[in-house]
Amino acid sequence: MEGSERPGRVRLFGFLVLPALVLAAAIAVQGVRLRHRSTQMPDLRLARSVPAAPVGWSGRDVPLGGTEYLTGEAKKALDYDDMVNREFIRGGVKFGIYVAYWRPGKMPTQLVASHTPDRCWMENGWQCLGAKFRQPEVVGNVALQPAEWRLFAPPDGGLPTYVLFWHLVDGRDFDYGRVFDGISRPSVWVKAAVQQLLHGNGEQYFIRLTSSVPFEDLSSDPGFDEVVSSLAKLGLEDKGD
Repeated sequence: MEGSERPGRVRLFGFLVLPALVLAAAIAVQGVRLRHRSTQMPDLRLARSVPAAPVGWSGRDVPLGGTEYLTGEAKKALDYDDMVNREFIRGGVKFGIYVAYWRPGKMPTQLVASHTPDRCWMENGWQCLGAKFRQPEVVGNVALQPAEWRLFAPPDGGLPTYVLFWHLVDGRDFDYGRVFDGISRPSVWVKAAVQQLLHGNGEQYFIRLTSSVPFEDLSSDPGFDEVVSSLAKLGLEDKGD
């Protein structure tokens, strides 16, 4: 019996304990590096980087939570340095963008990577109806870095929401692999943690696009193109190098 239990304990260590130990070490080293960094914040103003009212659409900023309390809780959990969450409406069609930014050394890559729709939305009752991984996207004449594509149904039984999201680390998209949650793939976490231990981590963006209609229906829309072009300037453009 004892011999048969040993492989299970070894697998448990490999899948749960080892990634946690590596992540803890990365966070500790990150804290030491962070104390030696400048505390001056970048003058990003993401809210000004994205059009407030692109051609043909009305826009408004929306809180991350439904109440002031939930918005505060989201801010504490994500600990971002800058954020914009904006939706655009025209008739019965709606699309939205969410961009969060972390300065170099602010947050371990693995913690940012754990806050995706795959995890956070589904924990709040959303159902994933479809998923495509690392999809090439082109909007207008701009080729974007590979995106995670999802289709989610809301918990209230309303119409589904189309989602594209990216996590940029030092300008490069983070590869989640063909899974719904980076936590379920320890090798991804260990690799990122080791790189962080050796080199630290640079600035990070989490960028999410949502739409009430397929993105193909918006691909030739000037207002949608204007918004996505502004995101491309934040590092989302695939420069092919």
